[in-house]
Amino acid sequence: MDVETCKILIAGNCIFRRGVASIVRDVVPSASIAEALCFADARARLNRGEFFAAIFDIDADGLNGPISFRTIRVDCPHLILGVLSRTAIAGDILGYLAAGVTGYILEKSGQAEAERAVREILNGAIYIPPNVIEPTACEPEFALPALRRNWCRLTPRQNGVLGLLLKGYSNKEIARQLNLSPHTVKIHVSALLRCFAVQKRSSLAVAAVALRADGIGHCSPLGSSQMPQISV
Repeated sequence: MDVETCKILIAGNCIFRRGVASIVRDVVPSASIAEALCFADARARLNRGEFFAAIFDIDADGLNGPISFRTIRVDCPHLILGVLSRTAIAGDILGYLAAGVTGYILEKSGQAEAERAVREILNGAIYIPPNVIEPTACEPEFALPALRRNWCRLTPRQNGVLGLLLKGYSNKEIARQLNLSPHTVKIHVSALLRCFAVQKRSSLAVAAVALRADGIGHCSPLGSSQMPQISV
């Protein structure tokens, strides 16, 4: 879908909807914007219409944390899904990413940072607030020298799997995209977890973001132009 003519749903209270709509119009002036008052209304609209992206206020009533977004991800596997919150706790942010959210924007972000976040999310990148890659937010194993070595050792196939995984695709969806069996994808995902010494898929995003911030993208076997799109 052409991002310039996309349809975007914004869900939250009136002030939130107007603020996010203003940012979206600044980033993509020709986008078509629809609004939802609450999560239930948003989910019903997503099930009825063809939306390119949706942005939610996750501090609003009616949400059951990341679980709410797992249901949306199941119903709309290719939807670009952004959220905004006042919560800056790394563990909470990673929980939403693991549930299929593709971008997490902090409420305290300034205008320029909020516009950058929306732009990156609508362009298909996983956006994670910069605080998530601070040393206190990363797992103990996230030592950059080891990450650099392991990243450079990834095979082209592993890079392909990682790129789709970081976009929120399930193993079955990755299998369809890459013409592999789900079992083969599972083997590749397990190898990636071992490679970066992490136990969760969401932790791969943190490792990849740390590497991107360190400027290590050029070591990818596929070249920097084919790196998974991750933004901080």
